[in-house]
Amino acid sequence: MFRIRNIIAVGMYPYPWHYREIIDTVRLMTSAFNDVNKIFLNPAVGFRRAVAEKQTLCITWRAYRDKDVLVCTPPLELIPSSWGFGRLKDTWSIRTLRTLIERLLGPRWREETVLYVSSGGIPQSYNVIRGLRPKYVIFDILDDNLNFPGTTHPEDVENKFVYILQSATLITAVSHFLLDRLRNDYGTTAHYLPNGVDFERFAYRPAYGAPIQELSSLERPLFGFAGTLTSWIDFGLLLATAQRLERGTLVLVGPIIHSAVPAPILRVLHNHPRVAFLGPRPYEQIPHFLHQFDVLLLPRNYKSHSLASDPLKLYEYMATGRPIVATAIPSVTRFRDLIYVCETWEDFFSSLRRALDEWSEERASKVINAVREMSWQKRAERMMGLLYQTIDG
Repeated sequence: MFRIRNIIAVGMYPYPWHYREIIDTVRLMTSAFNDVNKIFLNPAVGFRRAVAEKQTLCITWRAYRDKDVLVCTPPLELIPSSWGFGRLKDTWSIRTLRTLIERLLGPRWREETVLYVSSGGIPQSYNVIRGLRPKYVIFDILDDNLNFPGTTHPEDVENKFVYILQSATLITAVSHFLLDRLRNDYGTTAHYLPNGVDFERFAYRPAYGAPIQELSSLERPLFGFAGTLTSWIDFGLLLATAQRLERGTLVLVGPIIHSAVPAPILRVLHNHPRVAFLGPRPYEQIPHFLHQFDVLLLPRNYKSHSLASDPLKLYEYMATGRPIVATAIPSVTRFRDLIYVCETWEDFFSSLRRALDEWSEERASKVINAVREMSWQKRAERMMGLLYQTIDG
């Protein structure tokens, strides 16, 4: 019986395997695949970041093992991409990657290996597909990356996106918004496969009941957000929320992508007496913060790349059983009977009060049960099942 024995996963830019302030679907899925050899290709992080991290100059791929994943880092990171060196680095990276894969998996590796790529880091995935020429490719579309603000050379990126679509054995997408976009814009059919959650990590445990010192001095109730503060967050709504609070504190935990957020609003939020920025925290600490918050916030805006998303944060929030107040992006609306889904800012403000007054253990149990079985392992099993169905045709 035919069986995939190896998975090569191309990491999402700019998050290498060891990065702990932000987690992403590709790294979680790589860990979740069972009964296969797993190779994770770190994305190229670029010259400036390589210098900042004090990396050493390597002319071939470096590899180290983290549990059951072989993590590989591309060469020549300490060489800048300007003055034509970028193309040279890409060419050399792919040439040496081919050598590495054949050494690790043997000359017939293509017959029993699937390349797993995502929409995060389209140029690198394109280069890897063209360079390795894999027989089987899974394309996991996680966001409307083509419409992210600040995308450089959008036509070139879209051409590479189409190439990956045409190369893929299996295409999956995390939202119905993305399914419609693929069908209407590219005539492509994909399988709906929403994100998962590490349920055991986010479900309540006694340690999460211990006070966090940084929160102890803040006025309660605590209205908390934990995640990346970037272009899909409605900063106007956050500011309006802070201004409407008669008591309590708006607590924001996570890194700020300053190039993607409105500086004037951010400045006012930083100076607001009811707002506390706590900065980025390791992923392992996030569940503790969530269980200390009185209400969890998901203030997404309605830009294209936000509408297309299926936020990991939604499922992590739900696993806690804490009350959730969210804006009405499509991936959230299917849970409107369980959490507070808000069409307008006024809905959002009134839902904050209702979340404090109405939340019950019974409702919390229903929210928890809705995501209890949405593990990354089950998502990986479903993906591999779809791949085998496609191959067997």
